[in-house]
Amino acid sequence: MSENKEFYRQTAISEEEIKRLKQIDYPNHASEALLTDYDLKDRKVLDAGAGPNDKLAAFITKKGGTYIPADIRGDVLKNMRASLQEQNLPFLGVQADASQLPFSDNAFDITHQRFVFMNVASEKHAPILAELTRVTKEDMLLLEYNWETLHSTNDPETIERFRQIAFTIFSRFSTDPYMGQKLPTLLNQSPTPLRYTIRHFQRSENKTNSNELLQVLPGFHSAALNMLKDEKLAQSIAELIEQLKTKPINFTPPEIIAAVAKKKN
Repeated sequence: MSENKEFYRQTAISEEEIKRLKQIDYPNHASEALLTDYDLKDRKVLDAGAGPNDKLAAFITKKGGTYIPADIRGDVLKNMRASLQEQNLPFLGVQADASQLPFSDNAFDITHQRFVFMNVASEKHAPILAELTRVTKEDMLLLEYNWETLHSTNDPETIERFRQIAFTIFSRFSTDPYMGQKLPTLLNQSPTPLRYTIRHFQRSENKTNSNELLQVLPGFHSAALNMLKDEKLAQSIAELIEQLKTKPINFTPPEIIAAVAKKKN
């Protein structure tokens, strides 16, 4: 990476980005599919790096569980608090760094993290995993993207243009688009022996996925313009947004790879 920045460890995040993150729905589907395997009644679930999306909170709470979001960004938690209050759901959020969690050993029955590892520098992976392992009594649910599956049969030029824009953004931050593939290696290197299973959440190529590009690209545009101060890159992103508004494309999004891990007895 050319700059020592981590996109999702910024201590402040724009209202535009918070709104964008809340619109992206498929990750919630993957998380809920994993949690469906559990009886959540009276279980405590930590969501490390929770972000602003309140849907997982609602899912766990309505299943009888206790949802505790932790995020380094106070404004994100403030947004979630407001959303949950509107739904008459409890908010138990804690502002915390995932590599230094302020909880006791085995404090949670289940811990959940989504896209934290891919958005922090690689030297932070081991400390974060160690903390998640320490505070978890039963299972850890770790979800990461794998951009290897991103492709379009009918419009490869446009999806390659999107890939190049995305990877330009990723290269300026500590973002690893292939983190999902690396979960087994990370877990195998844990000082605390872990056993785990891997699940893949993949989607077929179709035009409805094009909406996700229009959800992601404004965030890239904001990062290019306001954080990286790269007007040329921002202009290229703006042009692609306008193209996709008038001509959606068939494409396959990046898959989500999930590891369900627990300490060996």
